[in-house]
Amino acid sequence: MFAKIFGLKRQQPGLRITDGYFIVAGLAAFTTIAFWTITKSSVWFDEAFGAYMIRFNFADIARYTAADVHPPLYYWLLKLWSMLFGSTELGLRSMSVFFGAIAILFGYLLIHRLFDKKTARISLIFMVLSPMLVRYSQEMRMYTLVAAIALAATYVLTFAAESKKRKPWIIYGILVGLGMWVHYFMALVWIAHWIWRADMVRQTVSKAKFIKTFFSKNWILSHIIAVGIFTPWLPFLLFQALVIQVYGFWIPAVTPETLANFYTNVLFYQLSSETANWLAVGFFAIIALLAWLATRVYKSLNDKQRKSYSLVIILAFAPVVLLLMMSLPPLRSTFVDRYLIPSILFTYIFIGVTLSLGLRLIKPIARYFVSAAIILCMLIGVVNVWHYGNYAKTANPPASNNARDIVQAVITKSGDNQPIIANSPWLFYEAVFYSTDKHPIYFIDAETQYKYGSLDMLKYNDDHKIKDLKAFTKINQIVWYVGLPRGGSFSAPYSNWKQLQKVTFKDSINGKPAYEAIQYQITQ
Repeated sequence: MFAKIFGLKRQQPGLRITDGYFIVAGLAAFTTIAFWTITKSSVWFDEAFGAYMIRFNFADIARYTAADVHPPLYYWLLKLWSMLFGSTELGLRSMSVFFGAIAILFGYLLIHRLFDKKTARISLIFMVLSPMLVRYSQEMRMYTLVAAIALAATYVLTFAAESKKRKPWIIYGILVGLGMWVHYFMALVWIAHWIWRADMVRQTVSKAKFIKTFFSKNWILSHIIAVGIFTPWLPFLLFQALVIQVYGFWIPAVTPETLANFYTNVLFYQLSSETANWLAVGFFAIIALLAWLATRVYKSLNDKQRKSYSLVIILAFAPVVLLLMMSLPPLRSTFVDRYLIPSILFTYIFIGVTLSLGLRLIKPIARYFVSAAIILCMLIGVVNVWHYGNYAKTANPPASNNARDIVQAVITKSGDNQPIIANSPWLFYEAVFYSTDKHPIYFIDAETQYKYGSLDMLKYNDDHKIKDLKAFTKINQIVWYVGLPRGGSFSAPYSNWKQLQKVTFKDSINGKPAYEAIQYQITQ
């Protein structure tokens, strides 16, 4: 179908009905895995930020996200999605599952086009069982959306590279531009496309013709379109980049463990420090085997297949290297696993393609053992995703997000019309998601420092804001005060608040005291 749209002669068999069966089965398996524990974890700050933002109109969404660190397209789509499927955890998180499935679909189509149906089907297995894709398909964030756009753009790029027509290049430019409106690190995929194209042109023309061939009219046209689409948001990107680089941010510095943690998360969804004994042996064995097998596979391929294999390799690894380099001094670190979801998905594709093309190079019994071992490791990763949920493993200290649990515990312990006050704006964002008419949730304006742009939604709106605490407590003489002391001290913020009862909720993963809610009687 796409070959006909882009004016290309079909060079290999197109999709057949059996491909449809495999795709449907694969997507059904993926959605089942993703939905299995999708509501297990309470929303955490980043999710709660987006859930709060969609209360506003589309113009305000753009204004508030401009003060934060991301472009607005994801939030606009989330607002539209909420109109159809509601604003519950399941309703909002389901959009990420949908785009995770779209990313897998384009991954299958891409590998089917570049190689064959066998390789596409084997790659499908690894995409479906990918722990990191499952993890971020369970979160109401933009990562699976940008992955879907990245896979679609790469798929279209393979047509554009073979076509003399403008249509595929126009579509490619549109997709890249839209991807930039979702997440800025779509640029890493874009750069990876440059690297691949440069390598392809280098192999086909002389040095004297390289520049002219590389910067073809259609290639330039696609970039004019992409840049033109993104240009209206460019000033906000520059502002956000300046704020992050000058004033600092929360992302930890790159360390010797950074890459190790990245790839143990890809395979097992756990940190390298937790990967011990046979899992550690398996991890190093798999890395060594894939490196050895990939080298042999590359040497065994013809020129056309090498170009296809190079595309997969570059998209799997180049963005990781680029982001790592961008995170070294004097720049501040921006290396976060979830920012690389498109490359992580290509890593799973790389594993599938390498095994599909390389297993014929090793003995039959070794083929089954290697495939089964890697699949087993990824299944362990999926189980870890189910177990940990959105547990903040790299936070200091590591912690679960249990705002839902403490709010529900308060509701169980309290009478009707007893408001809940969060002791910080960060906790407020998480807790207000679970606010009810009988138990509304507030924050105190005077205690809030609106230092960060992510608090502009609170700064410039009075919803859920206590501006006059004395007047508020005159009406509400019994309130709940909720905080996250994590074992530290947590007491009344004012001397005229008399404690009545306390509710403590332990971290659901590490079992340590985390959230506390204290019921107070307030005297005037």
